[in-house]
Parts: sequence; C-alpha cells; structure tokens
Amino acid sequence: MNIEYLNSLPEIGNDYNVDLQDNEKVVFNVELEMLGTQSDQLLGIGPKITLTNQRIIANNRAGIWTVDISEDIISCERIESGKWIFKSCYLLISLNKEIMFDSGKQKLTGFRFYFKKSDTAKLQELEDIMNHL
Repeated sequence: MNIEYLNSLPEIGNDYNVDLQDNEKVVFNVELEMLGTQSDQLLGIGPKITLTNQRIIANNRAGIWTVDISEDIISCERIESGKWIFKSCYLLISLNKEIMFDSGKQKLTGFRFYFKKSDTAKLQELEDIMNHL
C-alpha cells in the first residue's frame, strides 16, 4: 500500500465529525446510496463514508465500521452490471480478514459502496484514490 499517497492528499473538512487519531486527516467523504457486504447483504441506506490517510470509516446509522487501509484492505474494484435504469455500479472493497457482526452471527470480508447516480464524480474520485494505493 502506498500510504504516502494518502498523506500527500489535501485535508478536507471532517463533514461527518468522525473521531480522528493522532496524525490522521480526512481526505475524502461522501454519503452513499447504500452500503452492502461483499455478498450484497444490505448494511445500510444513506451511510456516510469518510476516508482518512489511515482508515475508511463507514457510519450506517446503526453502527460504525472501521478498516485500516494499510493492514486490512487487499483490493478495490469497480463493478458495473445491468443496463439503462437497471444499471448498477459499486466499488467492492475486499478485506484480508473477516469482520463479525450481528452479535457474531454473520461475517463479511468486504464492502460494496453504492454511490448515488448523481455522484459519479465522487465514485471516480474514490476509485482513483484507491487505485493509487
């Protein structure tokens, strides 16, 4: 992972008021249409995503999901399917570990970030950032 790339990005406003660690800055944030697991189980509608120079923090209003960029993320892939109004596009963030949730009943090994159709520029921006890592 090229964490130095994240450190070189300009700091932006902490729009979602996430608790930052020492030497951590916000470099990207967006409100998504939906957040899902790698197998497309819905985790929330309208979650707020914050990317710092160290972590991805997703708040789905029921809880906060946090992954360390350098230790937890193994890939990021843009997935497109369907046509016309049925077109779907999301970023699949794959993790190198399992995260247990729902009181230990379920697990995930990645996230699907579904962007609003009006936020294609934000989708491209996050994809570009992740591809530089």
